[in-house]
Formats: sequence, C-alpha cells, structure tokens
Amino acid sequence: MDIKQVINQVNRDDYVWKEDGDLLPQTTATEAIENGLRMLQVQKGQRVLEIGTGSGYSTALLANLVGTSGQVVSVDIDPELTKRANGRLSNYPHVTCVTRDGRTGYELNAPYDRIIAWTTPEYIPNSWKDQLKEDGIIVAPFRVLPIAGCMVTVQLKNVDGKLQGGLVSQEGYIMMTSEPVVNFFGHEIHADVTGTGDHPFWASSEWMKQLHSENWNKKFVQASPESSSFEESGMDIRPYLLGKYPDGFTFAFHPDHGYLIGYSSPEGFALLSYHYENKWMVSDKKHEDVLSSWWNDWVSNGKPSYDQLKPIVVGDRITVTLRGGE
Repeated sequence: MDIKQVINQVNRDDYVWKEDGDLLPQTTATEAIENGLRMLQVQKGQRVLEIGTGSGYSTALLANLVGTSGQVVSVDIDPELTKRANGRLSNYPHVTCVTRDGRTGYELNAPYDRIIAWTTPEYIPNSWKDQLKEDGIIVAPFRVLPIAGCMVTVQLKNVDGKLQGGLVSQEGYIMMTSEPVVNFFGHEIHADVTGTGDHPFWASSEWMKQLHSENWNKKFVQASPESSSFEESGMDIRPYLLGKYPDGFTFAFHPDHGYLIGYSSPEGFALLSYHYENKWMVSDKKHEDVLSSWWNDWVSNGKPSYDQLKPIVVGDRITVTLRGGE
C-alpha cells in the first residue's frame, strides 16, 4: 500500500491528542514521518522494529504498510507511552509495544527486515546491526558533525554484513535517553557557548571548544539581521556545509532572531538566517567575504541539497559527504 494512502487511512487525531485535549509532547510532524517511511521502503509481510513509540501514530502507519502478514515491534523508554500505544493499537494484533531502551533493540523478535528510529543515538548500537537481516534497512537520525545543529536522518543498508550509506534527509530528533524524557531539549544541548537568562543565546563551532570570547558573545547578542544579496535561506545551504564542513562552520541561536548558520571566528561572524530568505547578521567585511565565498561555491556546484549527501559509516559513527566529491 502507498504511504500517502496509509496516511489518509489512519486518523492521526486518534493518537496524538491526550484525554485532556493537549497535544502529546512526543509527537512527530506527519511530513517528517512520511519522509522517514519513504526512506525505509517498507514492504508488505516484513518484520519492522520501531525505536521510539511516541504517540503510536507512526506505529499504526507501519502496521498498515506491513499488513497482517507482517509484524511491528515498537519500543520506547517510557512505560506510559507503550501502555497508551498498546491500548490505541489494539486493533492491530500484529503490533507489540515494549518498554525498553531502544539502543538494545528487541532480540526476541529478531531478525528484522527494517529498523526505524525517531530518536537519536550517540552511535550505531551493535544490537541494531545484529538484529538486522541481510539486505535490511535502518533509517535513523545521527549527529554527523561535532557541533550543534548537525543532526540528519540517514538510510543504512546491510550489505554482506556491513552497513552502507544510502539516503539522507534533513530531519533530526531528540537524543536517546535511558530514562523517560521530562524536559524536552534541542540543539542547545550540544552548544559550545551558552548565554544566561530565560531565553539565552547559544552558538557552536570548533573554535569555540578551545576559546570563549566575551567580546564575540557581546557582538552576537547586540547584532540585528540585515538584508543580504542571497536569494535562499541558511536552511538551503545547510546540506552543502554539512558535506564540506569548512573551517569556522557555525550554528547558532539568537533569542530575538532565531536560528542562524554560517561562518565565525573569534573576531566576528557572518551568519545567515536559517528560516528567512535575504537575511543575515554580519559583524564585518572579512567574515562577509568568507561566507559569500561559501555561497558562491554552493551555487557553482549546482546548489546541492540532501539528495547529494551520502552517509559514511566510520566505526560506530556516521558522517556525511557530498556525492561525487564536490
């Protein structure tokens, strides 16, 4: 069955709304779920392991995709979520929701044709490799660079007992934990510099790991967006910068101006608005010129997007590179 058909068939509201009328915090956007399921390439009759039950909505979609001849095992660290999901998925006898740490997988029903995760492990769990069939597929988010804001979702295929990279998409999810999540967190947990107050700024770049500059922090906090000559937003150039990882690559958050991406050094910055076109924050001409050169390189290479990124398995970690070595 086509994924769009399944999405139209399953009532999302039955899963994502709590009894008090509030949206369940552990709810993933339908578009992100759809992208993940397309990468997973689920077939009827297959056995699927899902990491991160959440609302159970994605579990219901998987149940319909594999059909009654298949099986879905969904694991979550939160017993309240698995109990709730088992109740809401009672019409699917081929679905089982289990409380456990997703990094251990679920050996009892292994091996699996497909494994999909909606939460980010620090590394590729050995259990996932061991519990995946030959020619099986894993779709999961990973942090592919050692700075904040660098999570993507990747497709990995088991070829002759080794994981090989396939596709990449932009989605990233909260880090996997050994206890139920109470306070949800985002990119800031990996930030190298963090401000103070109720709504602090944060920033992340390699140079910030060795040097903290109060002057830089002050410049950043006091800066305001200006019009740029670039047609697209920082979100558009992000896959290219993830693949190239140039010196000074920076991801940041300004409490008044949102997420920003671009170039910085201890002396200043040139950062594009992540969500808005034609907007950037620039401290001086030197940093503007570096960011402009990155932008020109991206344009001259055909504006590569996530389709041109390839995941690379390095030990138990994932990195990404541009296809064709651009």
